[in-house]
Amino acid sequence: MNLLALDTSNRSLTVASASDHHLIAQVSYENQHSHSVTLMPAVDQVVQQAGWQPQDLDRIIVAQGPGSYTGLRIGVTTAKMLAWTLHKELVGVSSLAVLAQNVGPTKGYLVPLFDARNHNVFAGVYRFNEQEQLETVVEDQHLALATLLQELHQIDQPLCFIYDLRADFQEQIKNSLGTQVRFIDCYQPQPESLITLGLQAAVITDLNQFVPHYLRQTQAELIWSQTHSVNSSSNYVEDV
Repeated sequence: MNLLALDTSNRSLTVASASDHHLIAQVSYENQHSHSVTLMPAVDQVVQQAGWQPQDLDRIIVAQGPGSYTGLRIGVTTAKMLAWTLHKELVGVSSLAVLAQNVGPTKGYLVPLFDARNHNVFAGVYRFNEQEQLETVVEDQHLALATLLQELHQIDQPLCFIYDLRADFQEQIKNSLGTQVRFIDCYQPQPESLITLGLQAAVITDLNQFVPHYLRQTQAELIWSQTHSVNSSSNYVEDV
């Protein structure tokens, strides 16, 4: 199966081509503010390096969130349009799960984190099963770091935090959980992780309903909800 994988959910941009689990080509950039400019040239580059034409693709894998609002919109919209115009399979994977997959099988639980500002984080809890496949222990969520630490006190397991966090967040985690904790600075999505999770993910059957997993309302949605009567589960883009 010929795969195109992309992650624009945070500071790093990662794009790769692969044949099943075999990585063929990859491009990575660190500048979050250039994703809209660099994504399509990167897609073109990895497809050409694989020796493919666009129609040779079988599946498109995209990090669906959580993460940067703008980054997610760029990545998800690009993936949807490629899947729709080329009539190819589309799958979405958790941006946090990709970081957990980066680490590989390890003792205890994996806690990937993104700083969501205002002392909040995006976080999930994962583990590898006996077959060395990643499993979700706690679903991805947006919450205060203090609340997350309270929840993690209930887990009697070593906790490996995968992070790109401020120093004071690290101190808060250490002070709360002590020797139960270790840290891995492994926040850049690895193409092998995207590919592994993308091969396991269910294919999207309705492209119109495929949207980023923001896990919180955008500023535009907050303003819209204040002036319109909509319930929290409605599709903001369709309503607009």
